[in-house]
Amino acid sequence: MQIAVVMWSGGIGGTETFSASLCREFRSEGIDAGVVFVTTPHPLDARLEQDGIPYLALGFPSGHRAVLRPRKLARAVRRLGRDGAITASPGYLPAVLRVGGYRARLVAMNHGRLLHLGTLGRRERITRRLDRFTGRWASDVEVAVSDFMLRRLEQEHFRARRLVRIYNGLDLSHYDSDGVESHRQRGFRIAWAGRMISGKGVDDLLHAVAALPQQIEARLLLAGEGPERSSLEALARELGLEGQVDFAGWVEDVPAFWRSADIAVVPSHQIVESFGMAAVEAMACGRPVVVSRNGGLTEVVDAGKTGEVFAPGDVKALATALSSYASDEARRRSHGESGRARCVDLFGIDRAASSYLELFSAAS
Repeated sequence: MQIAVVMWSGGIGGTETFSASLCREFRSEGIDAGVVFVTTPHPLDARLEQDGIPYLALGFPSGHRAVLRPRKLARAVRRLGRDGAITASPGYLPAVLRVGGYRARLVAMNHGRLLHLGTLGRRERITRRLDRFTGRWASDVEVAVSDFMLRRLEQEHFRARRLVRIYNGLDLSHYDSDGVESHRQRGFRIAWAGRMISGKGVDDLLHAVAALPQQIEARLLLAGEGPERSSLEALARELGLEGQVDFAGWVEDVPAFWRSADIAVVPSHQIVESFGMAAVEAMACGRPVVVSRNGGLTEVVDAGKTGEVFAPGDVKALATALSSYASDEARRRSHGESGRARCVDLFGIDRAASSYLELFSAAS
């Protein structure tokens, strides 16, 4: 069987990383899998080459240019995906493939682009709704990455004929757990990673750290970049957290980043999380995770067993959760071990790959 994964670009986000891992797992199971990039393959191309995964890059200046060259896109996908293709998003990408003459089975991932409409301007909202409408007929199957997303899709008028839920997964051999280390000499280390954009709740996290009792020597590790970084740095100074907050930028060794911390936090509020890959990464490394009650995050974290859940925007509740972990290393260890076990049960890339392959086997 030959399957292509179709991506807009070779970025370093959760969708791109998951797609690359999916291809590698397919190939380990004897499936001839490759990647087609609509724009540029960088920086993911280096990882694909290292893993021996074939790829093609069309080099369009933007994803929208694919609309003008549907046959070129279809030919590229047919070359690497004779028996089927997985697109990194629903919408006009599957539609362009169909217009270009691609007739094999199409499976579209839905990571929740429409969940963020409230944070966008009018023009972008219209564009995303049009994108959704355009591709409603093109995909054979649409994959929701959480039960939360599945329920949302079931309420939509413009969706694929068949909906399924498949959790995103990690190659857990790259995210091994070393147990919860003691960082007493460096203080209680709290970690967050993601795009620094409005609605991710990093400002709430800074306020929560500032509210911790003085006897807790807290240190906050922030990995990522984005338009809000400068304002977050200013807020850290305003709250008197200079010397306690490390802005690390994008990190290449993600597992090492999570293992350098005692706990992880995903405090999103206005931004609705369709899944929560950062939480899974931290759990896979044996770290307890504190998350907001937001979208698919409550499916990832088992409250009271692998972490804690608080109401979005409730800084006091977040600070209380952080304080409880700071004072109880045994609890951190127990929740970290349970989190790793939960990843093995639910969030392994092998489980995700098998579920995707079933969608193609059912059609053959």
